[in-house]
Amino acid sequence: MKNKQAANITPRRRNTGYRFLTIFACFLICGLSLNASAEVLFGETCYQRLHKYIGQAEDSITVAMYFIIITPKDTSNPINTLVDDLIDAKKRGVDVRVIMEDSKLKANRLAFMKLKDNGVDVYFDTPKHLLHIKGIAIDKKYIFIGSTNWSRAAIEDNYEAMYFGDSPMDAIAFVDYVNNIPIERKNLFLPEIEGVGISSSFLLSPWQGRILLKEQAYKQLDLYLLLCKMRQETGKSYLIIDYDSLAKKMGYAVPDDLGKYSNAHDYCSDKIRQLLVPLRKHGLIAYKKGRVTLKANKIIASDKSNITIPFKYWEYSYPKKLSMRAKYMYLICLYEANRSSRYPSWFRSQEDMSKLYGISDTTISLGLLELEKKGLIDITRDKPTPPDFADRKANIYRLLPLLR
Repeated sequence: MKNKQAANITPRRRNTGYRFLTIFACFLICGLSLNASAEVLFGETCYQRLHKYIGQAEDSITVAMYFIIITPKDTSNPINTLVDDLIDAKKRGVDVRVIMEDSKLKANRLAFMKLKDNGVDVYFDTPKHLLHIKGIAIDKKYIFIGSTNWSRAAIEDNYEAMYFGDSPMDAIAFVDYVNNIPIERKNLFLPEIEGVGISSSFLLSPWQGRILLKEQAYKQLDLYLLLCKMRQETGKSYLIIDYDSLAKKMGYAVPDDLGKYSNAHDYCSDKIRQLLVPLRKHGLIAYKKGRVTLKANKIIASDKSNITIPFKYWEYSYPKKLSMRAKYMYLICLYEANRSSRYPSWFRSQEDMSKLYGISDTTISLGLLELEKKGLIDITRDKPTPPDFADRKANIYRLLPLLR
């Protein structure tokens, strides 16, 4: 097969290849003669050279890296040492600047926080472009650039290569290029979320959450989520309902004129029963004589796609602040972000969301817009490009911390 392929190559194409190889060889020879310290590094040699030159840095260090993965509990990880080297350089007065790819938040989180906590100028780029560089310039003189990310796998397992050169011209060009990369000024990290676990089936099943949404049963939605919270807090498989207390939590105020009700307790009991009965009808709960069991919310601890609603959602009174569609879209945002490698960011077209969650484009658009206005999410919208101005990429969504 190889001989057949070779026979098909025209003399002109073969001669062109030879000329290219000759020119490339001359370039390498000339380059190495002008810069004898230029070298290609692999594996452990790459790590050792980085460790040495970062440790000797006197003026500046500029790092652009797709990801930097440290493992605090594994002291043998060479990347832990390189990050410590950057911190030591900062402490001795070196200007250290690090920029990483924002789509790798999970991978970069520990390194980012450690560098930031130790005074290093560390940033992520913006979602509009991908930062795929793996490079570092030291003292605007030495340049390391190649395929090697800062990860243990890249140093010890993968086939990687990195060019190292004593070249002020290249180092300065690299620094200028990196310094012109737009950086994200906002805090991309959410604090570790503590909250109430909701099964993903609540959104994905056609017989659970979306029924409440289609019926505009906003009070039933609020009560169901509150019952999930109460069950998690008690740790019991069932709940004995205190109607008066639950009515207060649901925002019912006992009127001065009770009308048909003989007392305040009867009023509260009736209001809560009016919500529990539809939830039972839809199969979300079992309810009898003041005893409630959640039937649909089966949480599997190993299931990483569960939804976690922050406790602050209730503490900051968001059930009262948001419309039905915004509450439902907030659950979808929590779910999408949790299963995204770019947490707390994620992307999916509205068409795909409509198909996956069985809800209308209007509900999705208006719900997301309300969440954006309320400051619960940030949306990066792709600009339509000519000639077909309708053609654009899916929006990028990012969860934001809940505020009072």
